[in-house]
Amino acid sequence: MHTIALYDSRFSYTPGAWGLGDILFQDGTYNLSLQGNWWMYNINGVSAMLGYDAQKVTDGDLIKWGDERCGLMDENYNYTWTTPIQPVALPAASTEVFDGIVGTDGCQAIAYNDAAILGWATNCTIERGPQNIASNPAPAAYGTESAGIGASSTSTTDAVSLGDGGKATLTFGMPISNGEGYDFAVFENSLNHTFLELAFVEVSSDGEHFYRFPSVSNSALTSQVGNGGSVDATKLNNLSGKYMVGWGTPFDLAELDGFSNLDINNITHVRLVDVVGSINPEYGTTDMNGHIINDPYPTNFESCGFDLSGVAVMNGWTPSGLESHDNTVRFSVYPNPCTDIVVVSNLDDNLPIVVTNILGKQLQVMESYNHSCQLNMSDYPAGVYFIKVGNITQKIIKR
Repeated sequence: MHTIALYDSRFSYTPGAWGLGDILFQDGTYNLSLQGNWWMYNINGVSAMLGYDAQKVTDGDLIKWGDERCGLMDENYNYTWTTPIQPVALPAASTEVFDGIVGTDGCQAIAYNDAAILGWATNCTIERGPQNIASNPAPAAYGTESAGIGASSTSTTDAVSLGDGGKATLTFGMPISNGEGYDFAVFENSLNHTFLELAFVEVSSDGEHFYRFPSVSNSALTSQVGNGGSVDATKLNNLSGKYMVGWGTPFDLAELDGFSNLDINNITHVRLVDVVGSINPEYGTTDMNGHIINDPYPTNFESCGFDLSGVAVMNGWTPSGLESHDNTVRFSVYPNPCTDIVVVSNLDDNLPIVVTNILGKQLQVMESYNHSCQLNMSDYPAGVYFIKVGNITQKIIKR
């Protein structure tokens, strides 16, 4: 719910005494107001109170239970509120193009032997998922937890498989902190540039509250990517497993700045959650836009799902395709992070102000007037951007 509220301004909620409280969703077309405590969130299946006949609910439905004012009572005096919640239209899938495979212009991949790597995970705990969430409950069985510890390599066999929806939680000798650039990288063992088994990435500074990087998958849903199928890396962002073996997917902690229970300068845990790549909504998983993620499925064998081979600590790394940041900044950018309008002040007049994305693509150019300028960022997807004035560049986070 934290993540939804952060990235979708239409949605808000309040904590309840025992979980989720009031829910509001307003966008001018749909205006939903649900009040009170005792909300439950359903994923993939049926929901009912003890003793009450199970009723089919849709993936993602919110169900409320409480006292007799809520609805139907079962034989054990539990009550289920059955009023349907009107679904709202999801935002359209993003059409943004991201960096591509290793060797292409602007690629952000981190080599396993990059000199900027400061260290690796020192402990790994695995919760295996099934080999096929739809038909085969046998858990993934390839590799051991030790494969997630220490340095990665170009070996495709030195990895541990998570299975459908499986998890890996990693800790480190010292906390990861936010620096200027990428802060850590996750390595998978893909045999090539296109057989990409993906995972969500979450971080925590207390081992209890985890926050997920906002991921994007623009892959087509017209047909299922099967075992041996291909995934286009330019359709993916903030999903680990984007590159072939020996190359890690980098993550910038600045993207998660602002959560009350997260200290981005003291990250103690990194958690990976396998993407169930089925395009069947009963089993599949979605990106930050509610778009189903299509990756190889089913992979009905012991080495199924995301295959972890290491997590590297960077504590700030700037891709070679971007200029290094100048520490003698002579202009101000606020608010940062932003949602729509950004003010750039303390400028010399007639200097161009250039906005680029993380791949270096120029998005807009303006000139200052009376030593300041206003930039409209409202149409840009959430992520990291750069504002350049003369030879000086500053990073800004868009939510």
